[in-house]
Amino acid sequence: MKLEVVTTEETLYSEEVDIVIAPGAEGQLGILPRHASLLTAINSGDIVVRKNGQESTIPVQGGFLEVSGDQVTVLANSS
Repeated sequence: MKLEVVTTEETLYSEEVDIVIAPGAEGQLGILPRHASLLTAINSGDIVVRKNGQESTIPVQGGFLEVSGDQVTVLANSS
């Protein structure tokens, strides 16, 4: 699935990934391919991305996460 993490100033991340773990408003939120459509607020913290067995983090200061089809978009307040 494709993950895009953007702010009003720039695109922080845009790649195909295996799993996304985000700091959801109600707790950690794991997104796998073929996840149901979703729109939710996220808290400040790290978005964890796993791709080909490698894990990386993207710090965000809150925002919104949308899952639509095979696309995950995070509109972050700032990085």
